[in-house]
Amino acid sequence: MELIFHKSKKYIDEDIFYYISDQRDKHSMIKPKKENLISMTVDSELLITPTKNKVSNIFYPFKKNSIDKIYLGLSFPLFSNNWAASYLRYLLKIIKKDGSIILPVYPEEQAEEKGLFSRSFLENIFTSRTGWTGTNNVWAENDGVMSMRIGKKFPKKMNSTCNYFLEEMGNAFYRDQENKNNLQDIKNFWATSRISAIVEKIIQDNGNSKKFKYCDIGDDPFLPFEVNASNYIKVNKTLVITNDEESYADLENYFSYRNKNNIQKIKMGQLLSLKPNVVSIINNKNNIKILEECIKILPESTFILFGEINNNLYENFVITPYSSIMATSLKTDKIINHYSDIIQDEINEEKNSISSKFYVLKPKI
Repeated sequence: MELIFHKSKKYIDEDIFYYISDQRDKHSMIKPKKENLISMTVDSELLITPTKNKVSNIFYPFKKNSIDKIYLGLSFPLFSNNWAASYLRYLLKIIKKDGSIILPVYPEEQAEEKGLFSRSFLENIFTSRTGWTGTNNVWAENDGVMSMRIGKKFPKKMNSTCNYFLEEMGNAFYRDQENKNNLQDIKNFWATSRISAIVEKIIQDNGNSKKFKYCDIGDDPFLPFEVNASNYIKVNKTLVITNDEESYADLENYFSYRNKNNIQKIKMGQLLSLKPNVVSIINNKNNIKILEECIKILPESTFILFGEINNNLYENFVITPYSSIMATSLKTDKIINHYSDIIQDEINEEKNSISSKFYVLKPKI
């Protein structure tokens, strides 16, 4: 069985063409036959076994060692963070011993710009041989394409909410296959993969190289737990303001012996005394109202906001827009290049629109 994963149905043709085109695989080393590919998407409402007749959801709980090949489409963004590394590790478990995962990789500069995988990043995480001895987890294929196989040594498990979700999702599915909450949980889980990568990239881009105190205000505690577990930013302490007591308690229990970074649930009234350096305000119904309240309390903090913003109201801050599609800043004089023509157009349309996007508000010195 050969699967190809997409963000949604509208990307299927472009994702498949990327792999069957001679441009990417001149020697037919990993080129699939179009008729053999079974498409699956992130947003499918069907949690069913993959089939050619229906497009099912990629988070269907596969059995271990059951799939021959998995192609990741251009539209299926795996950002270079713990979440994505954990997900690739999971895919290594479900392919057969002689199976493979084929994915797009980007030139170093383009990968760094958008927070995506480059060849060196993949090799740093998943290389398993000693010197040139043994089978590696990562194989270089052709221009823009790499593959992953079962190597000499299975990659180390990283701290991530991805692992928590996949374990819990599988258990819940087999306990109750009619559970309608599974699909909503999947949507929230997938959103965390993207939003956490954008937040991490914003923090990296805005000079927080030293250890800092981070706070998230939102209805979804998965985001701050994912940022707190990151290997690529130096979070000293994470503060969480959320009304989702149940999810917070579950995550706190899961990470209690997995992650040494300090995390604490607090109330709004404690912000003044705790003074976080970076505050994200993303998963709320009233982000702007919360931002304005926080600015009064924390005038020297950096804020990461999702929404529509009026720059004229925040004269004491340098404001930088970020894409909600890729982990990259949106500059009016710069075109964001991407292997996918569809996604490149979407990013450039977003840059010129007034629709909700991410904003960084950094205090003027």
